[in-house]
Amino acid sequence: MKGPRALLLVVALMACSSEPAATVATSPSPSPSPSPIVLGAPQYRALWVDAFHDGIKSPAQVEKLVSDAHRANLNALIVQVRKRGDAYFNLGDEPRATDIQGPADFDPLAYVIRLAHAMTPRIEVHAWLNTFFVGGTSAIYKLHSDEWGNRASDGSPGGYLDPGVPEVQIYTHKVFMDVARNYEVDGLHMDFVRYPGVDWGYSPEAIALYKLQTHSTVTPAPDDESFKSWRRARVTSFVRDLHADLKAVKPNVKLSGALICFGGGPAGPTLDEWAGTSAYGSVFQDWRAWMLNGYLDFGVPMNYDSDWSDLEKYWFGRWSDFEKDSGFGNRILTGVGAFLNYPEDTLAQIRRALAPSARGNRVLGIAIYSYGSTSVYGNADFYDNSAMAAGLPRQPYYGNVTKRESAATRGRSFNNSFMTQLARADIYWDIALGWVPTRGVFTRPAEVPALQSRR
Repeated sequence: MKGPRALLLVVALMACSSEPAATVATSPSPSPSPSPIVLGAPQYRALWVDAFHDGIKSPAQVEKLVSDAHRANLNALIVQVRKRGDAYFNLGDEPRATDIQGPADFDPLAYVIRLAHAMTPRIEVHAWLNTFFVGGTSAIYKLHSDEWGNRASDGSPGGYLDPGVPEVQIYTHKVFMDVARNYEVDGLHMDFVRYPGVDWGYSPEAIALYKLQTHSTVTPAPDDESFKSWRRARVTSFVRDLHADLKAVKPNVKLSGALICFGGGPAGPTLDEWAGTSAYGSVFQDWRAWMLNGYLDFGVPMNYDSDWSDLEKYWFGRWSDFEKDSGFGNRILTGVGAFLNYPEDTLAQIRRALAPSARGNRVLGIAIYSYGSTSVYGNADFYDNSAMAAGLPRQPYYGNVTKRESAATRGRSFNNSFMTQLARADIYWDIALGWVPTRGVFTRPAEVPALQSRR
């Protein structure tokens, strides 16, 4: 139980918020209110909701999710509706996910949209679909793995479809467009829109097409520059064509992507610096070009770094500077890896991401990964794996709890508390430090900003 001293600390911290200048909402509220809603400056505050955890699998989960986002003053939900060639929606060609709970006609995506759009301020819903990763047990992979399945140079499979196969692009394009046509989503969000690594892209049909188009007579090596360029172009063509089709059919639906940020970021915004990144050279995700050419309405670089590691803290700052000063920072949501951090560190990363660069440039907002793992306390990868937990600078768990159920229950409690910590001052108990204070970063609700045109 929180003592008087802790409560005084919370009150003091609540007076120290650094929220941007406020505006007063002028749009009517669905229900009468005794006073107008005071809004912060427009800013994207998004939350990834993965389908490997609770979030949208039952009506009760959806209701809690939208309520949690509302009390955290978030304004966009990026909900995973295709994780392994399955569907968390009813109007589509792929099989309905097997872990959906509730009535047979329950449509998770439709219900999220209905509840989120009814909130004041309105909460956007972006349908997150894994793109070329479908898993080795999915129906589409079982049916077409021989022709469509991506292969490493030694012939081994990995649950990915190969972007070098034209039929893969046609099929995957349709999956995305069906969601846009059938649901009132605010956006489509691509994940795994890339190759697994430099050693991949060796499906027989893709290699045959490469040889035909380049007039090569030999199978290329993984590090062959011509083959790397060809694979990069295959991924880019998918993104470009999907964006063009989406704008022709549903011009108000935004296309975004989860973007690779492995290791340290570029030292500057030039192509030479960019060419040294893993995104460009290893997984063939040339997202700098996508942003510059307007193939994405906004990008979400996954700056997943542990703030308690000096090296990773440096990586976070370097990528953040690149994103702000790139020339397209006004269409970037910096992705923050809450699942790798302590709550106060995630809040600090959010503040740094939203602050201007030394050149005075800002990003459009942030996205938090994820609703199901908001800190090392709520991340099952740590509380289920003592070896992984041992690498943390301080252990996140109470006492001598050994039963998984107890750890999972405690993790859910921390995830629930984080929704409060985003919006206001709070405290939590750490076995090493005792009471740890946190300071809310989104102390007022905010509407999403209008997207600015690309430079």
